[in-house]
Amino acid sequence: MKFSVIVPCYNSQDTISELVELTREVFGQMGEEEYEFVLVNDYSPNRETLQELLRLAGRYPFVKVIDLAKNFGQANAQMAGLNFAEGEYIINMDDDLQTHPSHIPALYQKLEEGYDLVFARYKKKQHNFFRNLLTRMGAKFDEMCLERPKDIDFTSFFICRKFIRDEVIKYTYPYSFMEGLFLRTARNIANVEVEHLPRQHGQSGYNLRKLVKLWSNFTNFTVLPLRIAGIIGFLSALGGFLYALYIVIKKLLDPGMPMGYASLICVVLIFFGITLFCIGMLGEYVGRTFLCVNNSPQYVVRAAYNVSEKKDGKE
Repeated sequence: MKFSVIVPCYNSQDTISELVELTREVFGQMGEEEYEFVLVNDYSPNRETLQELLRLAGRYPFVKVIDLAKNFGQANAQMAGLNFAEGEYIINMDDDLQTHPSHIPALYQKLEEGYDLVFARYKKKQHNFFRNLLTRMGAKFDEMCLERPKDIDFTSFFICRKFIRDEVIKYTYPYSFMEGLFLRTARNIANVEVEHLPRQHGQSGYNLRKLVKLWSNFTNFTVLPLRIAGIIGFLSALGGFLYALYIVIKKLLDPGMPMGYASLICVVLIFFGITLFCIGMLGEYVGRTFLCVNNSPQYVVRAAYNVSEKKDGKE
């Protein structure tokens, strides 16, 4: 098998068939006949999505359908798809046709220049202002915490070599963060600029809560926030000590100086706020460690179609 196309699906009954057919046309134009699709139903609320996926699986033996038992999120759905992909080259696409199959040849050509991982870079993202802002903030944070290259954009439309996939799926914990997994696996990465098309049907499933939850998964791949919290705590303690020393000296020089109740309250609130922030950050790490040790599943496959007998998606 040369190509595996992974598509996490969520309420995609109006677009998934067109996506598969357009991708097949692109492979035909490329002269490629060895390919498969791994369509992962991330517990779509409507039944039509799974029905459409099963119709495709019944029509095409090269279409695998992985039906998850609950909604595990896009990153974990991608991990499920990666576990079932068997191609020499792995392509990941969105289900909404905003990432168009016509750009696959450009990504593949770039990969063949000697790169291990190629991401699409969008000329202009067709997302709302709030989502674009959070994406930019997350990118800057990843540059600081994960040593993300400043000249590389990470998107959900990518192609990689099989050895990248083989290494990434070794991660079996519930908090999947694709950027972190890729950055700890490879550095031979490139971008290809493509068009990001407007959404044709429905609306994005990402709200503020889901975006924050996805972004927070970076904590599984760096301890830098804990170090920052420690530095903040040290500077706060130093500042408190210096301020107390200043008050004592000032009181000795001016015994009649009234004690500042307002300033005291402000200092207490600031330092307790910093303390609670640091405790919360530490608690986030401890909680995630507990859930990983507790073997919380990354994903659970309810049923798989057109798939050979496997255990956890592996031979």
